[in-house]
Amino acid sequence: MTNWTRWSTGLLFGGVASLATAGCLEEDPNMDGNTTDGSDSTAGTSNGPSNGPGGSADDNTSGGTADETDSGPGVTTDAEEVTIYDIQMGSVPDGTVVTLNDVIVTSPVQVEDGGVTVQDPKGGQFSGIYLFLFADVVTGVPLSPGDIVTVTGEYSEFFDFSQITITAVESLSVTGSTDVPDPITVEPSEIATGSDTAEAYESVLVRVENVTASEGTNNFGDFPVDDGLIISNFWLFEQGGQLDVLPGTELGFAQGPLLYNFEEFKLAPRTDADYDATLVDCAEAATPATIFDIQQGMVAPGTLVNIEDVVVTTPWTFNGEGFWVQEPTGGEFSGLSVFAPNAEGFTPMPGMQVSLCGAYDEFFDQSQLQIASASDIMAGASGPAPAPEVLSSDVVGGGAMAEAWEGVLVQVDNASVTMEANEFGEWQVDDTLLLDDAFFEMASWPNPAVDDVYTSITGVMSYSFDNYKLAPRDAADFVPAP
Repeated sequence: MTNWTRWSTGLLFGGVASLATAGCLEEDPNMDGNTTDGSDSTAGTSNGPSNGPGGSADDNTSGGTADETDSGPGVTTDAEEVTIYDIQMGSVPDGTVVTLNDVIVTSPVQVEDGGVTVQDPKGGQFSGIYLFLFADVVTGVPLSPGDIVTVTGEYSEFFDFSQITITAVESLSVTGSTDVPDPITVEPSEIATGSDTAEAYESVLVRVENVTASEGTNNFGDFPVDDGLIISNFWLFEQGGQLDVLPGTELGFAQGPLLYNFEEFKLAPRTDADYDATLVDCAEAATPATIFDIQQGMVAPGTLVNIEDVVVTTPWTFNGEGFWVQEPTGGEFSGLSVFAPNAEGFTPMPGMQVSLCGAYDEFFDQSQLQIASASDIMAGASGPAPAPEVLSSDVVGGGAMAEAWEGVLVQVDNASVTMEANEFGEWQVDDTLLLDDAFFEMASWPNPAVDDVYTSITGVMSYSFDNYKLAPRDAADFVPAP
């Protein structure tokens, strides 16, 4: 970790699911209805009156009419017939049960999160909205882009993102099909976070042209382009064709619905047909660097770097997305985490010598090398794993020198358990050092009692959620006291 920080809290690997599980975010990045505080909405929209195209004022139906629907299990009754414009321009109170008639599906269904966007046929600003579908609805009513649907559900502002929750199959019906509306071509500045016009395009199909990635794809599947606009892999993740870019990647165009999460607007391509990317060859664009250079603040975040002949110190993390490396000479500032979720065919093994090419970043204050593909990892000879640095718990658990040992293989001796495992599986030794289960299935993760003593515990020093943590790699890294 250096002073070149972009984020304000901590995370190792694992992206959005880990954040939500750990309860350290105030938002739901997957938009799946599962928040960390049990809530499911926030204050209503601040949009203006219903005076746009298709609004209820256009046909004197302001206030709507009651729509009696089938009253089977989970089906909403007495819904108010409105338009998407009514909702997005502020005429519908948060929490209102509404019916939208004959709107067009504009995205695939993100099955894992039950998400899909729809748009009013009239198009334009304020014409799109996000539907959150319960699992039974996802499986019971298959949807495809171009389907014409009528939906009934509860409108809410879910962390300021307008959505309608559909809880029952009977509340969603396909009434026909048509062509998917063409995206509206806009400038990146018009839909980037902070723009006065971005909210008007929320969940609307939009398109930007000739933009360049200023950073690589992060652990959440996002990357920024011109004017700070974020491109998201929200739909691409599920198709296995996510867009992993390095800084400098040029996109002839990118298009898709404009989503809102983590207090940011994000353009989300739906398939690989929604973007045209000229990927950067890391080897040609990277600057030679060492881990020491990175960890001592001599490399700026977002820089493409080529790091040669370092030693792997861990296997894959449990989620298979990351591992750690270290300079062969060891010592302070010698270790680094590597994020490589698309390195299919590569298996890190402690003691393996590797050369790496990727984008350096500070991911929630954890120094990290982001690898776009397996071709950016060159594996060499294998040998014994580096010997751990033997340090005291107070040094690596948060003392003045803790940052110097971030990413380094460390051993603490005579460690006494002072806090049992919390809801995230983390437990503490010597009142200072947290133990992290990044490499373990929960069933095999030790669950010691207070006052249990270990002759030694070995692992890599990580940093997440504002804490330094020791992450043992396997059971052999724990040596209980006799």
